[in-house]
Amino acid sequence: LQFPVDEQGRTLLLQDVTFYSKEALYQSFKAWRDGESACGGSFNKNGFHKPTLDTRMPVFKQDDEPLDNMDNLFATEIFPDNVFGIQWKNNSPGSAGKFPQYFLKTGDNNRVPVPVTEVPSELVSAEFELAGRGEPYTSPKTGAWGIPGPASEPIDVTLADGSTVTYCWYRFIDQPSLQQFNWSNEEKEKLQSLIEKIHANWTIDHEYMEPQTEGELVSFDPALMVMPPKGYEVGYVPIVTGQYIR
Repeated sequence: LQFPVDEQGRTLLLQDVTFYSKEALYQSFKAWRDGESACGGSFNKNGFHKPTLDTRMPVFKQDDEPLDNMDNLFATEIFPDNVFGIQWKNNSPGSAGKFPQYFLKTGDNNRVPVPVTEVPSELVSAEFELAGRGEPYTSPKTGAWGIPGPASEPIDVTLADGSTVTYCWYRFIDQPSLQQFNWSNEEKEKLQSLIEKIHANWTIDHEYMEPQTEGELVSFDPALMVMPPKGYEVGYVPIVTGQYIR
């Protein structure tokens, strides 16, 4: 395991912890659903609570046997601005940001981290079998996948890992996962109408939650970010129906 480390030898793992009450969004959304008032989708700051974090060094085990001396390698800490993370220490078994790879079992059945120079060469040179490719996934053509079925023809995209994903646009209420519920047509149309209101009013160019106080958000494979074609902008969702790699 390898972690990013800043110039102060820290790995920041958790920040901006926030609890939300019903006042943050639930109440205004419920009123909107019931036709009482509009809801723009932004979280109400009156419904926020930011707790003060605390921490302690966790217990590490491997096969239910304790891993000792871990506190010589790093410590969990709460840094300024209420940020939880790891403070790395100078150590011989590894380097800052790298979780120990080798452990030596001691007489008391505990395991302690050791540097690679103390590990038998045959273990260091050992190679573990790589995971194989999984079987291609294809959704069924019958049952919930076919009735009511997709609204669009299949669309293929190639991901960064080289695999091809096939997906279709389904009317929200027609997506397979919702066919397990014994809803009346009136209940289905009521939900569909609400989803269409959300799609039409909560557009992607607005900010709905407070941004992070520092750092950058993780990135996604651009091929995973799909845009609805003309006619499917409101009330439709993309559902994966297959994935394979040649």
